[in-house]
Formats: sequence, structure tokens, C-alpha cells
Amino acid sequence: MRFLNSIGTSAFLALTFAAIVALSGCGGGSKTLVVPDPSATVGLPTVATAGPVNTYTGTQTPGEWSFTLDNTNDVFSYQPVTYPVSATTGTTTTVNGFTVLSNGGYALEIEGRAAILRPGGSTTAPVFGVPQTECYPITGKLRFQYLDSHGFLDYGSIIASTDATGASWAFEGLEGDGSGPASFSATCDTSSSLSTINFTGTETLLDDEWFYYGVDSTTKSAPTANTQSNIWIGPTGFFIADQSDPTGTLYNSATIIPTGSSVVGAAEPSSALTTSDIASTSKSYLGFFYEPGTQSGFTTSTVPVSFSGLTGEEFLNGDVTQGLDSTTTTIISLGTQNSTYNGRYTSVSITVLDPNQNCATAGEGTAGVNSDGYITCTFSGTAIVGNPGGKYAIFITVTNWATYKVSVGARNMNIYLFQQ
Repeated sequence: MRFLNSIGTSAFLALTFAAIVALSGCGGGSKTLVVPDPSATVGLPTVATAGPVNTYTGTQTPGEWSFTLDNTNDVFSYQPVTYPVSATTGTTTTVNGFTVLSNGGYALEIEGRAAILRPGGSTTAPVFGVPQTECYPITGKLRFQYLDSHGFLDYGSIIASTDATGASWAFEGLEGDGSGPASFSATCDTSSSLSTINFTGTETLLDDEWFYYGVDSTTKSAPTANTQSNIWIGPTGFFIADQSDPTGTLYNSATIIPTGSSVVGAAEPSSALTTSDIASTSKSYLGFFYEPGTQSGFTTSTVPVSFSGLTGEEFLNGDVTQGLDSTTTTIISLGTQNSTYNGRYTSVSITVLDPNQNCATAGEGTAGVNSDGYITCTFSGTAIVGNPGGKYAIFITVTNWATYKVSVGARNMNIYLFQQ
């Protein structure tokens, strides 16, 4: 939005979480809060030069995780925090822009800024993390835009501000889907060189997008008194937020089931983006397609992808050491940028090959034929595009109708792309 005239550090990230908290509202509605004095300087301290060894804190739909990527010694470690198990460690190699973990996992890193970890095989959900090492103060007010990290929330945003130390945070102006508080406060604390912004209480933050089973989204009552609500700030504008109940159980089960929700996104750009530049073939992107599993028969899928402009493909067999698979060609059209919120796109279209004609069977999306005579399916979604650190980061959520199954439905899908 206009008021983001001087995005300094990526502290915006933290705000993002706030956004998660405020997940509800009505995007672009008549109650849009315009931050005062759009010509005023806003932002955070200048970001420090990134080093080769970074610890990231983030979330995995839901639940907090911590992971370290050491690019000096080519080793990694990661561990769930909210639902803890023993840490996993190993060695790394770099192939086609991805960090390949010795246990079969992958990481995609913007060194010292943000990283996506796939802690295992293709049926493992991704962990989106940022390196928050201090409590950043904000000059003025900033808006953060986000999607939820498991493919169900189209859009959310919130405005954040801090005191002079960055220890006290205030959030307001919630816009988006779901339901939540109009405003709330939080505190930032630092321990062992890692910082977290958190708040307590049972405010209704994400109850329309509460996550059950670790694989499905089911409407649930407001967070309980045991819910942990955390925000993490990255140094260039990426953000993560997570709400999880570490004591949560499913119905009358004695087994603790990951329960909660999380969001990922970026600070709103200081001015409207040039859509043709984002899509230019001079831009290359790496990222992941993530489709969460469901109780109705879909298995979680997280696969690495490579894009030239906004046309891309998955790697053969989901293996970044191999070439690209032309049968997975995906074409993204962002459509028109929102006139109120910079970087928000509400008319995104995605076109994929559809050899089983699932689009036609579902009666959803648009069936077509490409220039090579292959049947395609085009479906719509929404996107948030940020430019933290001067490079584009694209977050998209869609319903992939090419995956449609009778009596089961289609899969929700998140696309995460980092400009290289």
C-alpha cells in the first residue's frame, strides 16, 4: 500500500503473524484502514549482511519448528518444537538451487532471509521459516499480507506498529477471510539469540481456518487457553505466524493431534508492482507446490518446481537432481493487481495439463486444449506478491480441479516461489 514508502528491514514478517492472528475481515472493503501520513518514513533498521549459517524458526501447518542450515560445513539440523520429537541431523549438497538433505529432504533458502524446509520425502508438509534474531522496532505503521499455509485461506492482512524498542507490538485494521479480533497487542522476547512475538489469551483469531489431524481443515471453536500464539520476523519482510495447542486432542482421543493454524506472506510493497516484470522470462523462480492431505483420500504432496517467468514444471520424479517434467507444465497468469493493496491479486488463473479430463468431470474450472493438442484445465485462485530484499516472492492458493475425484473433490494447493 502507499504507506509502505520505505520498507527497511524485513521485520514486516513479524507483523505478518499478527496478520495471522487477525485472519478475518473483508478484503478491500469499505472499512479499509489507511495508515496516516503515507509520505512519512516507515520501516525498520537496515538489514545486516547475511551469513552462511542461519537458524530459522517457522511453522508446519500447524506447529512451531526450528531448523539450521550451515552452508560452511554443509550440515543441517531440524526439530519440531510444539509437538517435539528428537532432532534430525545430516549433511547437505546444493543441486539446481536447492539444498538436498542427506535424509531425502530439501530446503530452499534465501540465505539469512527466509527458507522453506521439506523435512523428508514428498509426502511431508513444508516448514516456512525466518531467522528472527532480535526484536525489531517499526517506524510508523506497516501492513502485512498473507495466506494460510495449508491452502484454505485466500487472503488476510493486518497493520502493525511497535514501541521504540520493538518489545511491544500493536495490531489493527484486520482485512481478509475468516474471523478474528479488530485489534490486539503482543510482546517480543529474545532468548538464546532467537526472538519471538507472542500474545496470550483466547481471542478468536483463526477459528474459521483451524487445522485438524495435521491433514484437514475443519471449523473449530476459538483457540483454547493452552493455545500458543507466536509471530516471527525476518530481516527483509517475510513473515510467519502460528497458533497451536500442544495439548490438543481429537474428539475423545488420548492422542495429541496437531491442532491449530498458521500463515505465511510478506510486507505489502511500498508501491504498485509491475505485473509484466514479475512474469518476465528474464526472471527465474524456484519453489514448491504443496497440496495438503485430507481425510477423504488425498496424500500430502510437496514437490520442488522451477519456473522461467510464470511458466514452470516439476522436477522428474520430484527429484531435483533430474531434469524437468514437461507433463507437469504449469502456466500462471496473475491477472489485475488490486487497486487498494499493492501485491494482491484476486483473479489469478493457473493452467495445467489434464489428461483425465477432471475439469470437465467436476464441472469446475475451464477445460481447454493447448497448442500441442493436449487437454488442459484452468482454475482460479489468489496471490500475494512481495518484494522483500528487492526480489519477488510469490504466494498463491488455488483449488486444483485437475486433481478432482468423484465423491472426494479436488485438492487445495499452495504455490511458493522465490525469485533467484
